[in-house]
Amino acid sequence: MKFWKAATLACAAVLALAGQAKADWFEARSGHFLVYSEGKEEAVRDFATRLERFDAGMRKLRGLEERQGDASNPVIVYVVSDLGAVQKLCGIGRPGSFCQGVAGFYQPRAGGAVIFTPRRSGEGSKLDLNSQIVLFHEYAHHFMFGNYAAAFPAWFVEGFAEFHSTAEIGKDGSIDFGRPAFHRYRSLLAGQMPPLVKLIGATPESLGNEGREALYARGWLLTHYLTFSGNRTGQLGAYIKALNQGKPPADAAASAFGNLILLDRELDKYLRQRKLSYWAMKPQGVPAVALRRLTPGEAALMPVRIRSDRGVDEKAAKQVVADARRLAAGFPNDPGAQIALAEAEYDVGNDDSAEAAADRALAADPKNREALLYKGRARVRRAQKAKSEDAAVWKEARSWFVKANRAEPDAAEPLILFYESFHSQGIRPTANAITGLERAYQLAPQDPSLRFAMAREFITADRLEEARVALAPLAYDPHAAADNEAARLIALIDKGDKAALRAKLEEKPAEAKEAKQPPK
Repeated sequence: MKFWKAATLACAAVLALAGQAKADWFEARSGHFLVYSEGKEEAVRDFATRLERFDAGMRKLRGLEERQGDASNPVIVYVVSDLGAVQKLCGIGRPGSFCQGVAGFYQPRAGGAVIFTPRRSGEGSKLDLNSQIVLFHEYAHHFMFGNYAAAFPAWFVEGFAEFHSTAEIGKDGSIDFGRPAFHRYRSLLAGQMPPLVKLIGATPESLGNEGREALYARGWLLTHYLTFSGNRTGQLGAYIKALNQGKPPADAAASAFGNLILLDRELDKYLRQRKLSYWAMKPQGVPAVALRRLTPGEAALMPVRIRSDRGVDEKAAKQVVADARRLAAGFPNDPGAQIALAEAEYDVGNDDSAEAAADRALAADPKNREALLYKGRARVRRAQKAKSEDAAVWKEARSWFVKANRAEPDAAEPLILFYESFHSQGIRPTANAITGLERAYQLAPQDPSLRFAMAREFITADRLEEARVALAPLAYDPHAAADNEAARLIALIDKGDKAALRAKLEEKPAEAKEAKQPPK
């Protein structure tokens, strides 16, 4: 009797552990975010609520209004298990050592900007880079790129994100911004940071893996100091303005900050202060969050969806589609599962299979935007491969993008795909398509390829000032080469060389396609 009782208890324990190992997947939808996470319902709701409070706090802090259309273009947040999972996703198509130390990453794109963040990181010390800091850091990048049409140096791109990443949100919804970045203190106090004269014009590539920490650590310190130092009020704005007027980084820094050696000394002294200033903000109300448990099909395909949304190279695409076919086979009537399969099939070039999966999704949900888009993608690429000159074929193919636009008018992606379909056909986009592209640019300015496509249209329409604004963040992108095409176009705009600009436009256009490639 005791044996059977013990066996029963052991069996129950095993079943309990099995139940714990396979947690439910939830989707949390709010005004600016679409969160996917395993875990308990209330934990996922709290996660999305904190994100919305963070966004609201940043908008109030920076004096920015809500942007129309954000709800139709939410930031997708995938909460994965740990740092190892983040680094594995980051490493697709990358050199082996590139993603060492990566604790989360952000991919800007009009089809849905994506953040990958760990559920857990750090060991509880205030010196740790914990998962909330990672999440807030990555969203701060999206906030910057989506709300400011300016060029920013690498140290400020990371310094701005670090400044906001340490936000502390109280149980009542109050928020503190500008708290110390204790997770950077080890490297700051080690005394091996490059001097400002080197950091000001540095890029991640120029500093290498070891020196890249300076962009985050010293970038945070400089941003914090220039924000709160009464002696240097207005200098940060003057520096950014000079940079966007075309001054080289060193000249812009010298005109705004003066002697950089003196500023270096001030920073070292500032770092050792016992207390640093911060902004304390009162609660702003409870944001609305709609939570739902994913269907069994959606949950089964979530690993496929995460890898697809990360972006795949040829090798990874073949691995992903094999998993997608196996997992989706049991869920032929589940729209979420079939959309994940459609994306995987499309990524390996199987247009017929992608369309078939999209059709199964549409049979269950006729207005599903993603299914409409993948059906349209498959039809456009099929027509392009066939070199079709039949206008009716192309009209029917792009009609699926029109249907997706009607289903959600403020979504940027259908507008972009409609515009691109004309380039796929080999003809000039219609005025209606260009108007749609401009609307997409307003909705998702953080997408670099969309910016470039819009800049080309601005130049064609002789709207050169608007073209320069669109190109500036690309020209001074810290990851881009100094002589990148955006920088060359700005140089021609500044010279007023319209003939050279027209010649540039006759070259093959850079499509505003979704960012399916590895992130920067």
